[in-house]
Amino acid sequence: MYSFLKWYKTKQLGKSFTLSFRVFLLFFIICVDLTVAASSEQQVQTMTLAEAVMLALGHNRSVESAYLDRLLERFDLKTAQDKFLPDAHIFSSALQEKMVGESSYRIEVGGKAVLKVPTGGEFSLTWTQPVHTSQNDQWLNNFGNDIVLSFTQPLLKGGGVKVNRADQVLAEYNERNNILTLQTTLTNTITQVVHAYRSLLLAQRGLEIERLSLERSKELLERNQVLIKEGRMAKVEIIENKSNVAARELRFMTSQNDLETTKLDLLKLLDIDRHTLIEPSDSIKADPVELKLTTLIQLVLTKKPEYQQALITLKIAETNLLLAKNQQLWQLDLETQYNMTDSSRYTVDSLEEESSGAGDYSVAMKLKIPFGDESIKRELLQAKVAYRKAKIALQELKDNLQISVQNTHRDIGMQWKQVELSQKARALSQKQLDVELEKLKNGKSSNFQVVSYQDRLIAAKYDENSKKISYLNALTDLDMFLGTTLEHWGIDLKNARKVELP
Repeated sequence: MYSFLKWYKTKQLGKSFTLSFRVFLLFFIICVDLTVAASSEQQVQTMTLAEAVMLALGHNRSVESAYLDRLLERFDLKTAQDKFLPDAHIFSSALQEKMVGESSYRIEVGGKAVLKVPTGGEFSLTWTQPVHTSQNDQWLNNFGNDIVLSFTQPLLKGGGVKVNRADQVLAEYNERNNILTLQTTLTNTITQVVHAYRSLLLAQRGLEIERLSLERSKELLERNQVLIKEGRMAKVEIIENKSNVAARELRFMTSQNDLETTKLDLLKLLDIDRHTLIEPSDSIKADPVELKLTTLIQLVLTKKPEYQQALITLKIAETNLLLAKNQQLWQLDLETQYNMTDSSRYTVDSLEEESSGAGDYSVAMKLKIPFGDESIKRELLQAKVAYRKAKIALQELKDNLQISVQNTHRDIGMQWKQVELSQKARALSQKQLDVELEKLKNGKSSNFQVVSYQDRLIAAKYDENSKKISYLNALTDLDMFLGTTLEHWGIDLKNARKVELP
């Protein structure tokens, strides 16, 4: 009996523990779900177009990668600019030799400093010092050293300031190209963000139009139901109202989906948390902009990165042609050497000093004439072809840009006229709907007519907003085409942010 009671109590205790565990587990799951739901809850963030642009420039990965490339590009420029700075290094040597059955060794240290000059010459200062000899295996304390100054100057091939500064000039051209590439990256990013923001703005206004339209359709349905109850309208006409409400609900859901899609597109460009709910605060407002064709042509030829890069390409080809012509010359070099100090040497057999006096010098002229080397001739031909092609490409680009500016100028003028016409069409559609609603109240119209005018008004509003957005985007694209986007947004590349490596 006691064993049975003990088993029964244990069983009951186990059931109680199991129940408590289940309750705890259920509570834990609910807490986790609530935490996840809270963490995934979208954060509403009101944002203007200017704020979206600045946010993209600070977070966009393409922009960050472009700034990372600038780290290497600036280093390459600095390396080229340091060409005529002195370069020095130290060295040591250990020599072991065996002659007539006897072996010896010698240890020396030294250094060398080299200075290149813009004329193509090179100064070299070499210092050597013996520090240990095998004789009695002792270190030498009192000994002389060798300090030799030499200078080499090319007189034909490789000589001249323009030829020797060509590396620095090319590096400066490449740096300007790199800056223009960065400008293009920023311009493309800004343009994409502006288009995405306006698409979101258009989708938001479209959703608002559909919401108001759905509310009016429901109000009309309620009024008609009242009229049917009063016997002032046939029941069969209510079917059209219900169909209209269902169609409005479907379009409202579609507009919601379009809004979410455009939000994600903008978030992708901004590279921020995907749960952030962006609420565009700008209005769809378009004002006419006076554009002069002559001013646009002048801007595109002075600001557009593509045209500036074509000019740089021509200058690079001209510099390469200069180098190729220099390579055709004979190689005639002047070499001089001067011993600035006494040089002391220690023999293996004794520690007696063998000295040569300071002031020893030598002067030499070396001439090298190439024969049968067709590769340097091909380099010259290749440089001439590249220079000529660069001139042709520049002229062709200039002509195409001028034609494109004329087309863009005409298209923007046409788009503004479309904006004006869409505004008039929307205002007339609103008046037609108001008149038709009054006629419906007096029994002089039908639901079909009212619904038709409602559809016309919705289409007119959509068209007006769409035309305004298209006009604004055309102006943004014009900025990108002219190369004035950064100026428009007040962005100075000289004060651009710097990316540091960890």
